[in-house]
Amino acid sequence: MAGQDTVRVPSAKLDSILDQLGELVIAQARLNQTAARLGDATLEGLVEEVHRLVTGLRDTTLSVRMLPIETVFGKFRRVVRDLSTELGKDVVLVTDGGETEIDKNVLDRLSEPLVHMIRNSADHGIEAAADRLAAGKPAQGRVRLSASQDAGEIVIVIEDDGRGLDHERIRLKAIERGLLTAEARPSEAALAQMIFAPGFSTAEKVSSVSGRGVGMDAVLSAITGLRGTVEVTSRRGEGTRLTLRLPLSLAIIDGLLVRLGPDVFVLPLIAVEECVEFDVTELTRNSGRRMLRIRDHLVPFVDLADALEGTVENDGRRRVVIVRAEGERMGLVVDDILGQHQTVIKPMSAYHADLDDFAGATILADGTVALILDVAMLLRRLGGTGISLAA
Repeated sequence: MAGQDTVRVPSAKLDSILDQLGELVIAQARLNQTAARLGDATLEGLVEEVHRLVTGLRDTTLSVRMLPIETVFGKFRRVVRDLSTELGKDVVLVTDGGETEIDKNVLDRLSEPLVHMIRNSADHGIEAAADRLAAGKPAQGRVRLSASQDAGEIVIVIEDDGRGLDHERIRLKAIERGLLTAEARPSEAALAQMIFAPGFSTAEKVSSVSGRGVGMDAVLSAITGLRGTVEVTSRRGEGTRLTLRLPLSLAIIDGLLVRLGPDVFVLPLIAVEECVEFDVTELTRNSGRRMLRIRDHLVPFVDLADALEGTVENDGRRRVVIVRAEGERMGLVVDDILGQHQTVIKPMSAYHADLDDFAGATILADGTVALILDVAMLLRRLGGTGISLAA
């Protein structure tokens, strides 16, 4: 802004500050635990003051790294304009929420996946002008890109008013590729998510834009790498919506600590809907799956320890965390729910890179290491294979 002093700071310096801030958050958590153990009122008062200062420092540091997403919207408009000419279609990109701020590191890594999705919407989604007119639609197709903040996360929606997904065609292609059996009857939501399978394409013709079976699997990989999720909803003849949910920061998240036997794990709070208790006598079954009735809705559940190949405690009363990712809900049975925790994310070491169910690790107040669960990846694995859903 005019009249406002600014200073250029290399991103590497901001990254270093954020790393040190993460260590400060860990030290503060250990201080909290020590003060609680000693029971000193004066010390506890000082700890509360330190917590307030650290929280303010964290928010200020993160805000310095934030950029309005409008900075890349211009690039996307050019992409759609050029693509319209290439495809011989009349397509316009409408944007909303450009003032929404997002971490620069996230924005840099998000640009290419967004280009893939916008191109896919314009090519696969939007019909030719003659087909649109025959269907009672305006000749000009529209792709809408919007961004907003919701409950501590960034929500980006790419929506077109095109032909929508052909779920039956997707099902047949999945059977042809061995992804489904002929007897399987997955939901439309599950079929829609199959567009992200590696090499999956229903395009009849290979073009320079699509049909080569590349792109959407790379999109999912990129979004997952940002600890985000993608949910697809579509209505035949009306259009398709892609909803991306991403954390505000890649460095620090709010987490829910849960215990499985002697081990503690972290569930990202943005994936948690609620926590409930139930008795084993309250269970029911539906299509072979163990289900829990929550306010007139049946929710499938799995023993998290069983899913992670651990030991399940069975004391009659069970604690369940209801989580949601990519349009799917599931209950994760845990031994105990320990409470919320400001979580500093550390990357997994090279020796543990093959542990797909985890997004990283963190250090708890007592110095122990807790693994952070990748809820979307876990639900994808369990839902895709049926593991533990029909125990």
